[in-house]
Amino acid sequence: MKIKSVIWQIIFFILLSCAFFSTQTFAFQTVSDEKFAQIVQKFQAKLDELHDKLKFPGATAGFVLPDGRFASVASGVADLQTKVPLKPTDKILAGSIGKTFVAAETLLLVQEGNLSLDEKIEKYLGNEKWFDQLPNAKDITLRMLLNHSGGIPNHVEDKSFLKDEFKNAAKDIKYEDLLVYILNKKTLFVAGKGYYYTDTAYILIGLIVEKVTGKTLYDEITRRFLNPLKLSRTIPSNDAALLLAVNGYFQKQPIINKGKFMMNPQSEWAGGGFASTSEDLARWAQALYTDEVLPKNLLDEMLNSTTVGEGKNYGLGVEILRTKFGTAYGHDGEFPGFLSEMRYFPNYKFAVAVQVNSDESRDAAGFIETAPDDFAQIIITELFPDKVSDSEKLKFQKIAEDWLNLIDTGKFEESWEFISDELKAKYTKEKWRDALKPIGDKGGKFKSRKLKTITFPDSQTVFVDFESSFTKFPKGIETVILKLENGKWNVSSYSIK
Repeated sequence: MKIKSVIWQIIFFILLSCAFFSTQTFAFQTVSDEKFAQIVQKFQAKLDELHDKLKFPGATAGFVLPDGRFASVASGVADLQTKVPLKPTDKILAGSIGKTFVAAETLLLVQEGNLSLDEKIEKYLGNEKWFDQLPNAKDITLRMLLNHSGGIPNHVEDKSFLKDEFKNAAKDIKYEDLLVYILNKKTLFVAGKGYYYTDTAYILIGLIVEKVTGKTLYDEITRRFLNPLKLSRTIPSNDAALLLAVNGYFQKQPIINKGKFMMNPQSEWAGGGFASTSEDLARWAQALYTDEVLPKNLLDEMLNSTTVGEGKNYGLGVEILRTKFGTAYGHDGEFPGFLSEMRYFPNYKFAVAVQVNSDESRDAAGFIETAPDDFAQIIITELFPDKVSDSEKLKFQKIAEDWLNLIDTGKFEESWEFISDELKAKYTKEKWRDALKPIGDKGGKFKSRKLKTITFPDSQTVFVDFESSFTKFPKGIETVILKLENGKWNVSSYSIK
């Protein structure tokens, strides 16, 4: 489940252009037992550091290396009242990451001839009494459900749904009843002509899967994926009385009270529907986005079947992320009280995942925003020898700092001279000050800046990260992306978050 909510994050972001990311694959060095232990120790140290800094209740982080070895660490507590330490093996509701299991199951049914991606869903659900009340009912295909292009509203955003779920937390849910909240609602756009993320689409997929297989969705996913991959700590959240050792905190209030959920975890089902660990999620990402789960033709379909606008970064049940380490595949997940994120980095062939038992708070949002890259940085630093000299790094640091100094001192027209050709085509020198104005308004005056990392996703792109402070934004990460153009390094993007 991903609830469009009032999460307030002090995240200030202006992305001025998209940097170019290559599909370059980096050479992997053999990992000794000593090196493996060092990675685990550094994961633990980083997680402890983030816990001390951000003050969230507890979190876990897991990884899988290119050679298949995996591990996980934990920091903080499972429950603020009992102070029981959180363990790496403790299960946490993984939210919408469950969509990745549903998408993989659906694609395998396509491969076996039981489903067709471009068949109208009327073929499978047309006889249901509620079908004609479904927005865009007769025009939606299975592919549109998978990539959120069907124009269907999201039932979890309906106020009545949230009210009912908190009111009837102990009541068993009939899954097709989740559709009630969007029946006869206005369509968001013509089917296939837009993008809107919606759990409702995946509820429909779940109903289709169960109809064509004659089995429950959970049984199918357990048979195909959980058992063969030995993901023993990934379980369906299909019980109103689901027992977890970890309490979640929604707007700093416990989601589990006296052993009972304040909101029924059954309500996720095909829109999420699993509790897991960071280690299992990282292992799942590694298996799914290589060739262990889907044959290449289906994996290509999953990764390439994107839509328009915001949907260009969402395939069939997969988020396609542009990171400082190149493209990453994965998904995030939210259930009230819990946040999760898993990523696979194909350039380096490893996966990381993080989970935190807090939601709708600045600290939890800050953790989930930065932690995946923080932990990826550890693996890359340890396993992939840096071919860039210290003098080169100093050069890039100086380029970024000199440009930022122009912004800090209000020399906007001069700073324009050092931006990329793409940015110059988008913003004239006269409009450049206005493009940067939101930074000044929300960040305030510059106070301090310290180099954090310099990373190189490819030979023509450099990310320079600083730990920075502003009067209105005391703790932030400032990122300058440099792009090589005609032998000169220009600024192609600037962000503060």
